[in-house]
Amino acid sequence: MHSEHVHKSEEFFKRKLEEFDNQTKSLKKLVSVSSNALLASYKVSYRIAKCKKPHNIGETLVLPAAIDMVEAMFGESYAKQLQQIPLADNTVARRIDDISEDLCDQLVSRLRNCKFAIQVDEGADINKNAHLIAYVRYAEENGAQSMSGNKSGLQALVKNRAPEIIWTHCMLHRSALVSKNMSPELNDIFAQITKVINYIKHSPLRAKFFAKLCEDMDSKYTSLLYYCEVRWLSRAKVIRRVFELKDQVADFLDENDIEDAKLFRDDDFIVKFAYLVDIFGKLSILNNQCRDHNYIYSLKRTK
Repeated sequence: MHSEHVHKSEEFFKRKLEEFDNQTKSLKKLVSVSSNALLASYKVSYRIAKCKKPHNIGETLVLPAAIDMVEAMFGESYAKQLQQIPLADNTVARRIDDISEDLCDQLVSRLRNCKFAIQVDEGADINKNAHLIAYVRYAEENGAQSMSGNKSGLQALVKNRAPEIIWTHCMLHRSALVSKNMSPELNDIFAQITKVINYIKHSPLRAKFFAKLCEDMDSKYTSLLYYCEVRWLSRAKVIRRVFELKDQVADFLDENDIEDAKLFRDDDFIVKFAYLVDIFGKLSILNNQCRDHNYIYSLKRTK
């Protein structure tokens, strides 16, 4: 194989290695820029849909205006990068369709995990074509955001009728806020764990190889669990499973030359990882106790 290079000097191979490294860096940079441009395209399309503007406003107004602003503030080199963002008329339409489909999937996912009320009605468009309209109402487990609004939330509506009322958050909502408002350092660790889970679970082939590795190492489990943000209590089970399989995860990532493998062998990372496992485990236990009908609560208001 490549016998023509047998008598080449050492400098020749060093030069080839340097060329290969430069090509790899250029490719990674290109992929990163394309990913950022794609994300920007979706964000702009989302705003266009929310404002109910024509799809062509992206390429006729939004993008040119953004280029002008960036060029004036940061220079021409940064402004040129914005030209990579795809905002053509048809592109924006496809992005909006993708976002709409994703929102529908999120709604269906929530409805499958809670009790809901549904109301149907018939409506007609300007062409007098009949359409079925469905209204769905449900109580989400994490309702902290809608409950805490003192200007437009439920709290404000009740206080308009009863100004002297004392408002106390549900204990489950407090737990939800604790699990969401983590420190940036712990939040980064959880994001890295989620990234590793998605890498292994996203590909059926990788998931199969990981299961085989776990079987060969006589592990108690052979798979990881997907994390769903809607079901925030699932964090406890998800990260505990990863922690119990941390050695297997590290070996699997090493075999696939993934840089995150070193995290699972870093003592500082493991200590913080274990802390997250314990905290979310305690929150899960607390939530289960609060759901017990025979459990007695004692709430005291302190001044």
